[in-house]
Amino acid sequence: FNEDLWIIWKVVNFSTISWAAVFKSIPTMVALTAFSLIHVPINIPAFAISTNADADMNAELIAHGYSNFIVGVVGGLQNYMAYTQSILYAKSGGQGKASSL
Repeated sequence: FNEDLWIIWKVVNFSTISWAAVFKSIPTMVALTAFSLIHVPINIPAFAISTNADADMNAELIAHGYSNFIVGVVGGLQNYMAYTQSILYAKSGGQGKASSL
């Protein structure tokens, strides 16, 4: 890995963390986790119906699981399928992964 990826673990001084605040935020973290778990089974079929596409829910759930695990390990933001943006992209002629860059 690139050394820059791990710099956060050198910069953060764990003795200065307010662990009371961390524990106080646990209910919010649990709610966000629950929301993350239910958004894929809701948004992917809705997107498939809206665009007349087939969706493989197993593949989608596995892909979201892997991507969220990886970014969680390195301190990134979770993967989230924004339904309205995806519909706008599809209806405006977006085709394939490269056109989304």
